[in-house]
Amino acid sequence: MISKLFCIAGMIVLASFVVRPAAGATCSNASLSGTYGFLHDSTDSNGTPNSAAVSQITFDSTKGTFTGETTTSRDGVMSTLPLSGTYAVASNCTGTGTPSGGSPFSIVVTPRGFLAVHLLSEGFAVKQGSPNCSVGVEGSFGFEATGAYLAGAPAIGAVDFIGELKFKINASGEREISGHLASSEDGTYQTFADEPVTGSYTVDKNCTGTATITPKGLPELHFSFVVVDCGREMLAVETDADTIVSGTLVKRNEDEDQLATVSND
Repeated sequence: MISKLFCIAGMIVLASFVVRPAAGATCSNASLSGTYGFLHDSTDSNGTPNSAAVSQITFDSTKGTFTGETTTSRDGVMSTLPLSGTYAVASNCTGTGTPSGGSPFSIVVTPRGFLAVHLLSEGFAVKQGSPNCSVGVEGSFGFEATGAYLAGAPAIGAVDFIGELKFKINASGEREISGHLASSEDGTYQTFADEPVTGSYTVDKNCTGTATITPKGLPELHFSFVVVDCGREMLAVETDADTIVSGTLVKRNEDEDQLATVSND
């Protein structure tokens, strides 16, 4: 069975990024201000995934503080908790965040958000962009996700997913999901043809949401997500028990797709 849905990315390794601020660029706390979606995960000392999380964080550059909420799967047990802390960004665009009651983590500010690393954990954040999501989310999204299923899940072992999902509000105002997935679960590969999906979703005005995905003939999959980049991307974590799965959804530019189709006719 497919494991998780969403999009980009679980396990982003900070070392895989090369961040070079533009020549002469100067950063400060003001360079990290407003609301962001933050996708992050961690491993144990053997490199085995032990947590996946998505957070929505608001930075106040005038006070050097942040607040928000995080939804985390730690060893397959789900929780949603508030978070807060302080941060400081240096002129070279590196910085430090210190959660209340926790230890500091290192950050690098990027044009879209920031990268973060802590002991045996890493992640990335993208700015929300829109002040609210009252209109909702619609359109076709490509997605990729990765992680692991633990004992108690329908499958056990490493999982990876890729696919396309269409988010639509029907004539009755209900939010629907359709599309196809391909998956690799503990060495078993399923093609797009094998795993058409249906489902539903919700989006709150604060740009957080939930999704239920049902692959044909298989149990439902459940996710929490944060909408970022003015609705062009979603960061998500699977919320089913005994799963450690996270990823991203990236919106396709359907206007460009239509133009390309006309040009090819």
